[in-house]
Amino acid sequence: MDLDAIMRMAGPLQQSLAKADGERPTTIFEGKAGGGAVTVRVNGALAVDKVTIAPAAAAAAGADVGMLEDLIAAAMGDALRQYRAKYGASSQEAMQKLMGGADLGGLMGMLNPKR
Repeated sequence: MDLDAIMRMAGPLQQSLAKADGERPTTIFEGKAGGGAVTVRVNGALAVDKVTIAPAAAAAAGADVGMLEDLIAAAMGDALRQYRAKYGASSQEAMQKLMGGADLGGLMGMLNPKR
């Protein structure tokens, strides 16, 4: 195969990557813990946008700061699990998710043909 054929095959992948890069920063993941008593909002850049603690949860915790810390950590973990489910935990996983499990064997074979 020639270079034009390879570029035509890579085109859709490049478009998917560009789309994902554009959408990621504005995607919001909302983690919850304690039945919604604590909510943590994380954006696609993995920055925490907001932490909400229900007044009833704060009152129930009283002086037990550790309980609130545990709920916040659990809500944060929930938001990060959502992020990993959508984008993957590594760049390799992210690529696999973008490609929808497509096999690149054909493309890789063209780049490194057996002689």
